[in-house]
Amino acid sequence: MFPMFAASLLLLFTDFKFRRGDVPLLLFAAYSVGHSLIASAGVTGASFKHAITLLFGISMYRVSLYIAEQAKNDPALRKQIAIYLLVGFVPPLAAGLLQLADAYLIRSGFSGVLTGLFSEKVYKGRIQLLSGEPSWGGIHLLTGGLLLLFLYKEGYRKITIVPLIGCVVLLVLSFSAYAYSVLLIALLVYVFIANKYRGRMLLALGAIGLVIVVGVPFLLETLKVSGYFTDRFQFNFPHLLRADNSFFIRVIFPAIGFMEFWHHPIFGVGGGFYYREFAELLRGHFEYGMKFTEVANLVNDHPEMATSRNLWSKLFAEEGLIGALLFLGFMTAALRSSRRHPFAQFAFALCVSLVMNFDSYSFVNFWLLIGWIRGGFFEGRPDARAAEWDTQNDRELRRTA
Repeated sequence: MFPMFAASLLLLFTDFKFRRGDVPLLLFAAYSVGHSLIASAGVTGASFKHAITLLFGISMYRVSLYIAEQAKNDPALRKQIAIYLLVGFVPPLAAGLLQLADAYLIRSGFSGVLTGLFSEKVYKGRIQLLSGEPSWGGIHLLTGGLLLLFLYKEGYRKITIVPLIGCVVLLVLSFSAYAYSVLLIALLVYVFIANKYRGRMLLALGAIGLVIVVGVPFLLETLKVSGYFTDRFQFNFPHLLRADNSFFIRVIFPAIGFMEFWHHPIFGVGGGFYYREFAELLRGHFEYGMKFTEVANLVNDHPEMATSRNLWSKLFAEEGLIGALLFLGFMTAALRSSRRHPFAQFAFALCVSLVMNFDSYSFVNFWLLIGWIRGGFFEGRPDARAAEWDTQNDRELRRTA
């Protein structure tokens, strides 16, 4: 996040500009910051944090857009990106594979020593790579796996094949209900927006759904996996709401955001001020959640730290219809940009799905994919140059090998 912000500052010294479809995003940022300051009533701390996340988000988008436009017709730069992905994914994938062996074969807990160097909290028996929690590991696997698969299809196979296989193995065996949900929702969104391969994606959606419902419980039993997260694959959702702290937060906190939108439909409660009605609404409608320590601490001690845990809920709750329409206008421009290539369409669908549990406007994975969609990174190579690119790629890959 911080290197991309620094790179965005360097772009100020170039002639690189935003694209026409980015106007709704800039208007949204201006409206959101101004509205937040008005809603702050003099308490500007939350407004300042909100403005910073927007600034970082737009900066990351700007850098991603620039990289995509540069890489669109430059096979050498695409190869560099493939190499950087390989280098960047080797450490977390290696840690994930160690955790895999530890969780299902050795069962000694040795991998926690390594993971603990990078994360304050190590979840016993979970595969979280080097992420703060398993759900972060899952979204990095989905995002990185999509980019690796695209570059594999582009011809950079020797560079991408090993990390791609690692992403697939760890995604399946992480048993992350969140990651599975994101993938299923992304496939569902793709089916609605796609103009190609809709039938194939429907088959993939059905197959993955079957694997999750039948295959995952079988693997959990076969590998003798135990832990709080395994209860989620019994699919007893009313029970999970009352027994699983994480499930309660991921469902109820966004619901509270939409309740706030219902109370303030035009302008919302103001950027960064989701928390103002949070405690009252939770106590009034979801009192049973107070038995969870994390929920009780937020309600009783630190309500200012409560967030909606869902970008779409946050958007409508804090910005109302005015801000939501501006942001959705930008997303519509991204959707139009994705129409030219199936990978871009799936990347867009993944963006929509990724933020179901993350509500910050400085979410790196979201802006990276949106920028690469808008910049044409996923678009097909011009037919006239395809043969030339393939020949050059083959030579470069032989030298790399």
